[in-house]
Amino acid sequence: MKFKTLSLLISSLAISSLGANQVFAADEIIVTGTYSPITAEQIASSVTVINQEQLQALSSHSLVDALRQVPSIWVEEQGGAGGLTAIALRGAEANHTLVLLDGVQLNDPTNTRGGAFDVNNINIDSIKRIEIIRGAQSAIYGSDALAGVIHIITVEPTRTAQHNLSVTTGEDGYKTASITTSGSVDQIGYALKVQSKDGGDAIEGSTAKNKEALAKLNWQADAHRIDFSYRYFDGEKTTFPEQSGGPLLAVGRDLDISDFTDQNAALAWQWQVKDAWRSKVQASWFNREENLTSPGVVNAVPANSSVTNFTRENVSWVNTIGNEKSVWANIGLETKHESGDSIGYVDYGVLMPTDFSLDRRINSAFINVNTYATPDFLIQASVRRDHANGLGARDSGQGGVRYQINDNVSWFANAGKGFKLPSFLALGHGLIGNKNLKPEFSTTRDTGLEWSANNTTINLTYFRNTYKDLIDFDNDLFTNVNRADIIDTRGVEVETHWHSQDNQWQLGAHASYADIDAENPLMGRPQLKAGANAVYVLNNHWQFNANYLWVDDRLAASRYTGGALVETLDNYNRLDVGAKWTLNTHLNIYLRLENITDEEYFNDIGFPAAGRSGLVGANISF
Repeated sequence: MKFKTLSLLISSLAISSLGANQVFAADEIIVTGTYSPITAEQIASSVTVINQEQLQALSSHSLVDALRQVPSIWVEEQGGAGGLTAIALRGAEANHTLVLLDGVQLNDPTNTRGGAFDVNNINIDSIKRIEIIRGAQSAIYGSDALAGVIHIITVEPTRTAQHNLSVTTGEDGYKTASITTSGSVDQIGYALKVQSKDGGDAIEGSTAKNKEALAKLNWQADAHRIDFSYRYFDGEKTTFPEQSGGPLLAVGRDLDISDFTDQNAALAWQWQVKDAWRSKVQASWFNREENLTSPGVVNAVPANSSVTNFTRENVSWVNTIGNEKSVWANIGLETKHESGDSIGYVDYGVLMPTDFSLDRRINSAFINVNTYATPDFLIQASVRRDHANGLGARDSGQGGVRYQINDNVSWFANAGKGFKLPSFLALGHGLIGNKNLKPEFSTTRDTGLEWSANNTTINLTYFRNTYKDLIDFDNDLFTNVNRADIIDTRGVEVETHWHSQDNQWQLGAHASYADIDAENPLMGRPQLKAGANAVYVLNNHWQFNANYLWVDDRLAASRYTGGALVETLDNYNRLDVGAKWTLNTHLNIYLRLENITDEEYFNDIGFPAAGRSGLVGANISF
């Protein structure tokens, strides 16, 4: 029945030719999934690019809500602003997606989810654009990119001086305020942003507050360019513990409490040595400190606490050689050092220590080759070797093609192998760690057609991915193990977009289906989701948008009864609408109403979603 439902959705999408926004233009520059910037037509992988304007139309305050409108991305969410969130890409595990911010990896291998990134730790107001590359990308990025990469790019320097003040307030105590300035002085470009956010308390027990500072500088002269970025993010959260039954069902009413600080920085020097040779050296640094205390789950999970400190340092050297319109290659070296420390306990009546301290260095070499066999037929191939101390060498490969069949239709196909080193917590946790764990592996394949004509685009993609040696907790052995079973996912993604000649209307729809073949059912992944979006520009002063999302039922696990429990969460519909009033070139006011039908649904067992809510904000430019 679900295959029939998907077929009907695809047919209706193709006929209606609607689109939320143009996902990417052929000449748009992409920096993710490649060693050097290229256009969308120069990459064989499945790509989605969301610019700032499109992102704000999807959601003015929640990256979680915006990403759910992207095919084959599901963001698992536990409760409200303070609850854990994690990305599941094409049905994969949450820690199989590599998350970058301004080129710096944010995945933390000391956390309890194997390195999965909490999307709530990114303020949507800071984002300039998002690039999403699907499929294994270890041939480009090494460990962690088993299912794909999400690259979040923040505010950028501008040619002319620009200053912006933004404030937003909403129901249940939601409020944000930020100030941004950017511009250039002689050959130096700059961008600075500071922001404060209080996520409110729309869901009982779930709160989140944070402060953020961003800085970017660049300098360019003749054949040289230098770029620098820095981010400081300090936050605190509360939520009912995972699998506790949440505000509706939890027996214990004490909350998880987390205080954390994230910092990342990057420095890059690019030198155009000759017309056919460009060299780039980049260094990056990421640090996360967190103090987490949990009361556990009554009669199921004991109280626990940890203080963790993780640091990742990375240096790479990439040489781009050749003509990027005919034949070119990227050749280089990379070294990465990761270190993580944790001091903690589990309370079994006696405090049992869970301390660990680990580090590892990964040295890598790689080559990526691209060639146009004909002016319309692109062939790409990448190979990479990563050697991690104590875990040996891992080879990754990736290959793809893109063929421009005619002026309107192009075809692409891509296949790759990925791997993920065991997380520090899985290896070293004082009670359940297993130092003999092997890396996890994936093989991904996809192929698709892209059609574009008369202000309309339709993208249709089929994928099939295989995962093995996945790391999980074994209750009988009371330790982490590599699963013996192989997980196979396959599915279809479809997007269609249309805009009027004068761009007064932008309409869109999307649907994605993922069938997961696993011995043990995977939690929190809807098999099918679909949505539609509309933007209408009435005149120079008024703009309106609407976003609709339908989500299939999905499995969820809980321990609020004291034992393991699996239930099916019902499917749901959600509709959000917004309006923007531009008074003049210096001031606009926006209004957003979320879940306007007041749909009652659950993000997890006992964790209800927020009901109807509203917020209003203003942007002042000067």
